[in-house]
Amino acid sequence: MLKFLSQRASLKTAVIRLLVPALGVLLLACGKPQPDRPAPGAEIVASVGPLAMITREIAGQEVPVRQLIQGSDPHHYAPTVTDRMAMEKAQLVIWMGPAMESVLARQMSLLPADRQLGLLEAGGYEFDGAEEDDPHLWLRPRNASVMAAHIATRLGELNPAQADAYRARARDFSRAMANLQKVQDRALWGYRDVPIVSTHKAYGHFFGAAGVKVESLGSSASHQHGARSMLEKQAAVPAESRSETTQGGFVRGCLFGEVPANDRDRQTAVHLKLGYQALDPLGALLPADADYRQLMEQLLADARLCLSRVPDRSQ
Repeated sequence: MLKFLSQRASLKTAVIRLLVPALGVLLLACGKPQPDRPAPGAEIVASVGPLAMITREIAGQEVPVRQLIQGSDPHHYAPTVTDRMAMEKAQLVIWMGPAMESVLARQMSLLPADRQLGLLEAGGYEFDGAEEDDPHLWLRPRNASVMAAHIATRLGELNPAQADAYRARARDFSRAMANLQKVQDRALWGYRDVPIVSTHKAYGHFFGAAGVKVESLGSSASHQHGARSMLEKQAAVPAESRSETTQGGFVRGCLFGEVPANDRDRQTAVHLKLGYQALDPLGALLPADADYRQLMEQLLADARLCLSRVPDRSQ
């Protein structure tokens, strides 16, 4: 009997010796901070308005999308403490890349690669009529559909259960953008021989798909076009055209700036004998719930405010 009790005690001791380390590992794992992996329904952060609009089309109503940069120049925007906290908690931060949000790039470098999507680097875009180093790709609907596909792919990787839904929305968006591009190109095609000048090279994406050439007065984000650039543009205009005056509300071409409209750009347009219109490429003046289609339709409507004053030369 004593021998049996002794064997039982030894067995119990052996079991305890095996369980204690395992229990210790389990407790250690429970107490150890786990990687801060956002839940599938966590907020998505998009740097600028147009990217937020496209992302909402793909993410659906279930996932909140936060627009990071509002009322600031994306090229020089630096995130606030609140913005940085939102970026760290987001399941995905979508931006164009250092060529667009140059100051934001420093904060983005601190985020894990799988928690951010740089759309410029993703590639697959078209640049006909635009400069290949210009990052304002959303100004062309076909490029917007490429962005939507990239966003759908990354969201599908983060939320596999919703991947099919993301892809379906991206396909629907792509079809809608193909139609929107046709409408935009048809509306602008008749102005291929009209002098179109901009204060920013970004508008090459908007007009270029229709074969409309845009001459930029400056390539910097702050639109610093000086007297030398203006004089070079004047020299390129035939003398007989430079001597014309605007009559009956007609203009021979258009200079497009950015909102808000300003006297500097108006004066430049007068020197070049052009009409003037400020455009809103970031959708800053649109309602908060505006979508990407509304952004592009408003851009076209604003552009036509000036283009409609160009006499019809087809007859």
